[in-house]
Amino acid sequence: KQWYQRRVRAHGVQFMGYTPLGRNDLAPKATIQLVAKKMQITPSQVLLKWALQKGVVTIPRSSNAERCAENAQSWVDGVVLSKEDMELIDAMEDGHKYCWNPDLL
Repeated sequence: KQWYQRRVRAHGVQFMGYTPLGRNDLAPKATIQLVAKKMQITPSQVLLKWALQKGVVTIPRSSNAERCAENAQSWVDGVVLSKEDMELIDAMEDGHKYCWNPDLL
């Protein structure tokens, strides 16, 4: 499916993750928890960083001011997920349609 991304991006289209946190289905997953603990960041920040490092504009939604600040911190804190961590998260595909993994479009 990466061919689709390349083709769309060749036309100047930017991918966007409207609910990049998977409606909180993804944060509790063991892989996300493992990476969060290793990087000393929150699971939500792991998910946002993964999407951003994939080149996806993210629009996380929260009505909680603390979570909004935490999400925003993901864009400026300088933490970068390793290639290995990115691959671990990429491998999480379980058939559930989260509608945000850019490799699955």
